[in-house]
Amino acid sequence: MMNDVLLEVVDLKKHFREKNGVLKAVDGISFHIKRGETLGLVGESGSGKTTTGRLILRLIEPTAGRIVFEGQDLSNLKKHEMRLVRRNIQMIFQDPYASLNPRMTVREIIAEPLIIHKVASGKELEERVNNLLDIVGLHKNHAKRLPQEFSGGQRQRIGIARALALEPKLIVCDEPISALDVSIQAQIINLLQDLQEQFNLTYLFIAHDLSVVKHIADRVAVMYLGKIVEMGDKEQIFNEPRHPYTKALLASVPIPDPSQKGKAAVLKGDSPSPINPPPGCRFASLCEKAKDICFKEEPDLVEVKSNHFVGCHPDSIAND
Repeated sequence: MMNDVLLEVVDLKKHFREKNGVLKAVDGISFHIKRGETLGLVGESGSGKTTTGRLILRLIEPTAGRIVFEGQDLSNLKKHEMRLVRRNIQMIFQDPYASLNPRMTVREIIAEPLIIHKVASGKELEERVNNLLDIVGLHKNHAKRLPQEFSGGQRQRIGIARALALEPKLIVCDEPISALDVSIQAQIINLLQDLQEQFNLTYLFIAHDLSVVKHIADRVAVMYLGKIVEMGDKEQIFNEPRHPYTKALLASVPIPDPSQKGKAAVLKGDSPSPINPPPGCRFASLCEKAKDICFKEEPDLVEVKSNHFVGCHPDSIAND
């Protein structure tokens, strides 16, 4: 593994046993993230994006696979060992209100990781909390208030300050702006980009909004029903999509210019259930280019161009 790779995920799986069978939320995905870059992980609801983020932090335990951070395999670490690693891997959650304890003040929320990891105490602790508030655009007087006294955008800034407290190297951003007003979303994205440059942060940015991912990501991985179906540089994914699902996702993005007519994405057929999915490609029942092999054999993720990978049988890859 190259020295500039911070995180490597290898054949990661998370299966949940249900009454009707096995829910394969994440089913054998592999990717890496280099230091200082942003990998956008996109897909519709139920594709396995959030589960992937939680697996990386081992907030839930993987069924199989490896999670390698700075050369260390996190998959089998004990709880106290994983706690030390979490100083370097933090998460920003989707709902900025649900992720903050309503009974704790802002000061207590931001100070908590510093106290747990014995990083600071006394006057130094207060200074660090005030500095973190300033970094995310809040005032030190906000430290005495409770989360419900803030707007959604301000709450997310508190969550970002908490994630920054231990000076992590990797932050998993789980749809960090999807619960915010549109007018606030750009502010939070700009803040995340400024913080990345200032602290040399690495992001796994999970989202379903492709326009946001296009703005912030360096590379993009597209998920569908627990699988990565396409992955590559941002320009490759947005300008030269090869997988039919990626093309459908991009075609569904609204065009802000009313003078331009977008090509609507119409998918015919039914999506398979993630519980006991059928053999072959999971997108085959929705794909107009599907061949017999697509319903029988699961395609591998293959490199079709430099650093551009597609999980599609060669005869079905969308070249148009």
